[in-house]
Amino acid sequence: MVEIVLRGRKYPALFDLQNVKELQERYSDLTQVAEKLNDPEEAAFIIWLLIREGVELDNEEHHKENEAPSLEMVKRLISFADLQGGLATSVEEAFMEFYGKNGSGRQTLKAMRTMLSESGLTMPQNGALTATE
Repeated sequence: MVEIVLRGRKYPALFDLQNVKELQERYSDLTQVAEKLNDPEEAAFIIWLLIREGVELDNEEHHKENEAPSLEMVKRLISFADLQGGLATSVEEAFMEFYGKNGSGRQTLKAMRTMLSESGLTMPQNGALTATE
């Protein structure tokens, strides 16, 4: 399972059918997700969904009773340094972990990079998230 690191704290992250359902309900059209990443509130919501589902699966698989951080906590935890330090890579990995089973890795990577690019963010080879001009 993918990990998301926020201010040095590691959280399991999972993109699953529940995420897809909630994103469709929130945005009506999943093609809007890339655009929503421009909005810090919406980006925090997407990260929170991934962490919430990751913690739930981790609890089930390892007989734990951990609580996922609340959306408000995730909003407080996300820092600019996290965005520069590979958060986009973790989101991409969670996306690929789910969609990679349903398409080729190349198609999945292209779709995720397109989503990030359209959001105004790019992810160069070193994994640092930068704004495009």
